[in-house]
Amino acid sequence: MIQLGLIGFPIAHSQSPDLYHGFMNAAEIEGNYTLFPMQSITRKTLETLFTKYGLTGCNVTIPLKEKVLPLLDRLDPTAEAVGAVNTIVFESGAFVGYNTDCAGIEKALDQLNSTAKHALIFGSGGAAKAVNYVLSQRNIAATMLTRTPGPNNYANCPADHFNSSKLWINCTPAGGPGLENVHLPLRYGVLSPEFAIFDLIYDPLPTPLLQAATDAQASSIDGRIMLTEQAKTAWNLFRVAYYKNL
Repeated sequence: MIQLGLIGFPIAHSQSPDLYHGFMNAAEIEGNYTLFPMQSITRKTLETLFTKYGLTGCNVTIPLKEKVLPLLDRLDPTAEAVGAVNTIVFESGAFVGYNTDCAGIEKALDQLNSTAKHALIFGSGGAAKAVNYVLSQRNIAATMLTRTPGPNNYANCPADHFNSSKLWINCTPAGGPGLENVHLPLRYGVLSPEFAIFDLIYDPLPTPLLQAATDAQASSIDGRIMLTEQAKTAWNLFRVAYYKNL
């Protein structure tokens, strides 16, 4: 049996168990996908988790995508370039970190089909870093905005910057479970059909940002495609490792 899981918090709402059990059924591989809610992690915790549950690998979500980096034996080149991991695979006795978020982001951006040359990224965590990396590969300049005091605080972003950046991408939990009515402090009034909005939240929908996009007749996409595509990529890594370990 293949044993997989998800670490992070909050994760009770995660659709990953359904996704991966679907992959298992399609591949005719028996297995389980377990949620392991945690807000912090150590190397010992990671080792215990994999040993106790016989894990082939696990997915990683907020707030652990960056925290797990120093705990791993090596990183895939993409994960190293991004500076964040969303997938850990146990390969030949080593914990290897990958970032499959990038594959999901690529697919979502392809469908959104924005021609913007500059983007605003809301958030600065692991997902935001993956988005920034993908945008840089596409030669799209980006600015990360956060609530943290400093030059990149939302309030310090010039009004004309909101208007000139025609691609907005939300990588924060705002609008997600427990934060459904949280509005990011953005200049929503500048939105128009020229804009494209990508909100990584996939449940509940629509988020306040996506609703603002609809109201302004802007192009938009939610996080469902990213979720599915990053999971497909991670599943392929898990499956290969599983067969190697048989």
